[in-house]
Amino acid sequence: MRKLTLPFILAPFLLASVAWATPFSATAEGQLLSRLNDVRAAGVTCPGSGSRAPSAALVPSDLHAAAAARQASYMASSGVVSHTGPGGSTPKVRAASTGIHSVSVTEIIYMGSGLNVEEAMQWWLHSPVHCFYMTDPRYTTAGASVIQGSCGTAYVMVLTSDPR
Repeated sequence: MRKLTLPFILAPFLLASVAWATPFSATAEGQLLSRLNDVRAAGVTCPGSGSRAPSAALVPSDLHAAAAARQASYMASSGVVSHTGPGGSTPKVRAASTGIHSVSVTEIIYMGSGLNVEEAMQWWLHSPVHCFYMTDPRYTTAGASVIQGSCGTAYVMVLTSDPR
């Protein structure tokens, strides 16, 4: 019995060490935030609002990623592409439920049929509203979630300004 117990006790630690070994930039979420920070650093011309000056990189946050995951899970399983979540929740309410208390909270969403970070980014950059908010210099912190579900792949980023 003792020989069987040891592998089961060690298995969670071994799996956790594999997860820690995966660099953040190798995940779809890391790629989204890295790509967004590249756009912010270079500046961009957004449809409808024109030239956007370069702005500071967004600092990644696990709390923001958790808020993004709540909406991404809902969208991927329901097929509903909306900023309104389960029970009528809003981006600010979902952010607050994870411990985020900022003056400004913005949620960027996209739904696709496969895992393609660049497709999501290009869609956002060609959308006047999304492009404007993604490059808004008041935002300092962000988190992302990409979830593949039965209804498609949901991409969600939560951006916030400095805490209250």
